[in-house]
Amino acid sequence: MQDKGKRIFYLGSLAALLAIILAFGLTSPTRAVAASTSATWSGQTSDWANVRTGPTTSASIVTVDAPGTPVTVSGQAVVVAGGNSIWDRISSASSTPLYIYGALVTAASSAGTSSTAPSIEGKVIVVSLSQQWLFAYQNGQQVFNTAVMTGRPGLETPTGTFHVFAKLSPTTFYSPFPYGSVNWYPPTYINYALEFLSGGFFLHDSWWHTVYGPGTNVWHYDPTYGWQNGSHGCVAMPLAAAAWLYGWAPIGTAVQITA
Repeated sequence: MQDKGKRIFYLGSLAALLAIILAFGLTSPTRAVAASTSATWSGQTSDWANVRTGPTTSASIVTVDAPGTPVTVSGQAVVVAGGNSIWDRISSASSTPLYIYGALVTAASSAGTSSTAPSIEGKVIVVSLSQQWLFAYQNGQQVFNTAVMTGRPGLETPTGTFHVFAKLSPTTFYSPFPYGSVNWYPPTYINYALEFLSGGFFLHDSWWHTVYGPGTNVWHYDPTYGWQNGSHGCVAMPLAAAAWLYGWAPIGTAVQITA
């Protein structure tokens, strides 16, 4: 009886231990690891951004920042859930935690500042691939800028000077890649499209993306649509930006794509 009691006790203890392990393993598939930064830095939002109480899309939304809202980043959190996503903490360490998805924040030193002035007069559109940013100039004066998404690795947006030769609103894009290709996409509705290079290179809106700017031309996490890659060579942008550009740029407008 004594040996039987011991076996029952051991089996009961083992079952309790397994229950604890399973509980933690099944209820904690996502782990957030705070990554400290050496110093705070200033930036601004590149698009509409939800400000949340934690580094996850399930955290409560406190407010929504408009594009261009200045923020001070005091730290970051890397969330591991089948891949990494970075969230910027925009509150001090001593105050209530507030986070914005990292892809929606750009450093103030680069956001909205063109590193390449247009080399011609009149209306000129400049796209910086390194900044993932578009600038519109009129007679040398910047009149508009927006975060964009350009071509993914292997389908990079070509550099050079081009001109808008076709404007379509609305239109439908059809994939030049065969079904089954990793680059294939279904027929896609587009509100505003400006073609600047034959072969299907456009400046256009992209409703299936919600983040633009630095880092979006490669594999990245979109908080609405999940993991995404850059474009197929076009310059994609938010709907409001594409609508403005479509109304501002006539046929013949110069488009300068810089590295």
